[in-house]
Amino acid sequence: MILDERTGKALQTKDERGESRETKFTCFHDRADQSCTECKDERNGVILSGEKNVIARNSVTKQSMRRVIFALVLMLASSAFAWPWSSDKKSAEDEARIKDSLLQVEVRNLQREVETLTRIRMQKADSLEKLDAKHWSNRYAESQLTEEHQNKTRELDGRYSKLSTDLGRVTEEVMANKNVTEEAEEKSKSEEVAFDALNTQVKLSIEKTLGDVAGDYPVGMNKRLLNLKRASAEAEKKVPNTIAAVQGYMADLLARHEVTYTQSYGAELSQVGTRPDVNVNRLRLGTVFLGEVANDNGDVQALLRSGALQGKVFEWNANLPTEMAANIKAAVNQAGSVTSAATDAPSAIIAIPLDVLQNKAIKNSITDTKELTWTEEFKAFFKKGGIVMYPLMLVAIIALLLFLERFIMLSYRGHLGRRFTKKMDALVAEKKYEEAANLCLKKETSLAMVLFAVLNKVNDTRENAERSLQEALLREQPKLERRMGLLAAMGTIAPLLGLLGTVTGIITLFTVITEVGTNDARVLAGGISEALVTTEMGLVIAIPVMILHGLLSEKIEKITSELYVQSTSLMNKVFGKESK
Repeated sequence: MILDERTGKALQTKDERGESRETKFTCFHDRADQSCTECKDERNGVILSGEKNVIARNSVTKQSMRRVIFALVLMLASSAFAWPWSSDKKSAEDEARIKDSLLQVEVRNLQREVETLTRIRMQKADSLEKLDAKHWSNRYAESQLTEEHQNKTRELDGRYSKLSTDLGRVTEEVMANKNVTEEAEEKSKSEEVAFDALNTQVKLSIEKTLGDVAGDYPVGMNKRLLNLKRASAEAEKKVPNTIAAVQGYMADLLARHEVTYTQSYGAELSQVGTRPDVNVNRLRLGTVFLGEVANDNGDVQALLRSGALQGKVFEWNANLPTEMAANIKAAVNQAGSVTSAATDAPSAIIAIPLDVLQNKAIKNSITDTKELTWTEEFKAFFKKGGIVMYPLMLVAIIALLLFLERFIMLSYRGHLGRRFTKKMDALVAEKKYEEAANLCLKKETSLAMVLFAVLNKVNDTRENAERSLQEALLREQPKLERRMGLLAAMGTIAPLLGLLGTVTGIITLFTVITEVGTNDARVLAGGISEALVTTEMGLVIAIPVMILHGLLSEKIEKITSELYVQSTSLMNKVFGKESK
């Protein structure tokens, strides 16, 4: 039996056969099960130590048993050998003494072994006691460390809880500040986008007005241009001054409206006809009437609407009918006399020779109009078509150059001379093939190259000659048809460009109608006529180009047919009816 030295309870016992068997283990803390984790290591250590001691004793006992059995066997063997030959009593006594001495020796050996085992057991017990003391010392240190660890853990848990609370509060504050910052950024970005959009709209309005000023009413134009340039410069700054730009733009609008709804009379420097810097008296009634009379010779000129949708909407006209010039001169002189007599100014009425609504074209009533030459008429016609007229003219020039190049090339390369054909037939009939080949080399025409391909194979088979002929025809065909597709494309592009000009003209017309209305029928009619100018020009270009393309195609077909006829005829003359 193995006992626990601390509790005295049995750990292991032996049955009748000497085999060890385990007994129920009771916890050091008087628990009924073996699940106590605190004494698990202690139980295992004690059991293991007991098992080692039992194993050592069993080993020593087995050795002793083997020695005793060996001695008995030796004695029995000696007595067996001695028994048949010794029958006297002395031998029996000697044997008995020998046995006793051997037994005494064996007993002494067993006693020594028992003493040795006892000493070993005492040593093991001492070492076990030391280990147990060391174990309990370690258990005590471990418990101390565990207690310190638990205290530190509780302290850290408290600090962690406090830091977690502080972190949550700081996180909430940060999220709140972040939300406020994001809202402020979004608001700032939206305001910045709105400001940029406003500044862009102001810039576009200023640029549009600058483009329209050149063709607008000329009175006060220089001042308007300066104001608009300043406003545009303010809007184009790195940090745009939109307020100043809007102020400049609005100042221009007010100045333009002031010109529209006011009247004036005074002395000015102007250009009358071809004479610059002439002292004139000017009478203006809004933008409806503006007449000037020269002080030196009495020449009269008036600012009239041109009827154009783009470019100059107003233009000066000094070639007025005699009656109209006299009426304008009388009106200007009357205005001068009324202005000099300030007392009569409020009740003065001046007759101006102009339809206020401008429903009639004053220009149509001008009888002294200068007759234009055909070049001037073409320039005026070209100007009416707008910007699309430039690509139309480019298409016309390209088509003309392509036609001239193709015509010259076909006239030279596709020349079918009768003298050359007759001479070639004569040489072939006389079988002078070398001279005929030299004659073909002198003529750099398509026909000569095709015939040379046949003559070059005159000493070969008909099959090889036909192959050479086919190669020559394939080489010459692209040279004849080159750039014909491009010429046809020019004829197709021209009406499309004309249609494009019509669409852009109609768009411009509706833009003008949106701004000035349809009070003046001339604006609507003039806009439609200008829009159709490009269509007319496109058709004028496309029709001749397509006709020329057809003529060149017919010429190419004629040359190609003649090449096939002449080459086949030469092939039959040279090779006769030779089978392929």
